Amino acid sequence: MKTTSKYLLLGLFCSAVGLSSCTGLLDIKPVNSMTPETINDYESILLGGYPRSDYFYKTELMTDNAMVNLNTTYKPSAADEPWFLFASSHLLDNSPNDPYWGQLYKTIFYANTVLDKFKDVIPTSEEQSNYDRIKGEAFALRAYAYFYLINMYADVYAANNLELPGVPMPLDAVDVNEFSKNNVRQPLGKVWGQIEADLGQAADLLRGKPTNDRFRLNITTVQLLRARVSLFMGQYDQAIAFAGEVMSSAKLADLNTMQSYIDSKSNKYAFSGNVGFIDTDYNREILFFTAGRANNNIFYYAQAAFKPSEEILDLTKRNGNLVDYRQYLFDSFEDFSQPDGVMVGKTVYHMFATQEKYWFYIGFKASEAYVIRAEAYARKQQYSNALKDLNDLLVTRYKKGTFMGLKESDYSDKAGILKRVLEERRLETAFDGGLRFFDLRRLGKPEIKHAYKNGQEFVMRKDDPKYVLQIPQSEQNNSPNMPINPR
Repeated sequence: MKTTSKYLLLGLFCSAVGLSSCTGLLDIKPVNSMTPETINDYESILLGGYPRSDYFYKTELMTDNAMVNLNTTYKPSAADEPWFLFASSHLLDNSPNDPYWGQLYKTIFYANTVLDKFKDVIPTSEEQSNYDRIKGEAFALRAYAYFYLINMYADVYAANNLELPGVPMPLDAVDVNEFSKNNVRQPLGKVWGQIEADLGQAADLLRGKPTNDRFRLNITTVQLLRARVSLFMGQYDQAIAFAGEVMSSAKLADLNTMQSYIDSKSNKYAFSGNVGFIDTDYNREILFFTAGRANNNIFYYAQAAFKPSEEILDLTKRNGNLVDYRQYLFDSFEDFSQPDGVMVGKTVYHMFATQEKYWFYIGFKASEAYVIRAEAYARKQQYSNALKDLNDLLVTRYKKGTFMGLKESDYSDKAGILKRVLEERRLETAFDGGLRFFDLRRLGKPEIKHAYKNGQEFVMRKDDPKYVLQIPQSEQNNSPNMPINPR
């Protein structure tokens, strides 16, 4: 078989599917100008499907994790305002092109291309392991993209929602191109079922094939996504099992390893400039990077307009000042008697710094498995198990000698245990993978208020239809019979 440089092939493939004006389900054209020939060729195609641009981050602006500081000289951008103000459309000036929708269907196109082509490939015995790994990764990547689409553009998973419109669900590359017309939103339950099926196939194919590449999905991240999906679907026994598998292989970092570094700095300057939280031992918890460069995220700069809410900072200080290392993620430590302090405000987001070495956004990390399993146990009223998982997590977050383990006897009302679990989940997953927006949806779509210019208050009311993003105008034009989301 002919051997083609995978990087040359990837370049040709990317050129073949280059983004253009949006005229259909996707901004891409089918791959007709190249013929992959080797297993490695297909691997190169699959690599092109991993998102390398933001496809979830602005949803943070619609949550209670975000607020605005208008005392800074850096004002909110016109593109970000619709998200923060809960506009009917999250797109600027009702632009027809939605980059989130387009990026995720582009990912599906790449995954489907590999899965389509693999139907005609008979691997040799020497190729079988690599063939299985690439095929499993393609199933995982497709499931990952549909998980994001269904959690942004359709209603939440619930027994009475299964027949509601989900999202278009092409399962081959032919139906994912700029010429596809009259696309159909498959029922919500069917899309979730496909996600489960794809992840099951991915797990079967990827098991026993570990990789240390944190920019690609593997058996550990597939099992973590299965735990996440099971939690969202209320399948708590499965969530417990999948999360437990992840916890057995993906270890937490003890944040006490930061202490000597923090002691060498003042609190204000411990994480700024060229050193972010992610540059510490914390980094080893991260299992999957995604969505492009995170150093320039909308919260990262000290004087950025959008800030983490004071509410999330307060969660790090409920047991005292400087005992929970996560406080360093969100506390500005500014002197508010000084003009510079007022411009920065109370909160910052110090996960990423501004150094030339950059990090991608966090897609999966080990601690999510702990809060998934703790929540599943709490919902099954297995409270001692839930608290054990929280204690195992929190002992790595608190300064040595300050953390007193949580006990079931501390809670006369057991609902308080679930509340604490959800608070720890909020802290652990803040600004990771768009999870706060997804959590608010599945936890009852509560009312969210954002204060803005001249004291004006914008409200996303309880059960607001805007908890579901609108189908892009381009897709409405292309598929005029497709139902759009209520407003």
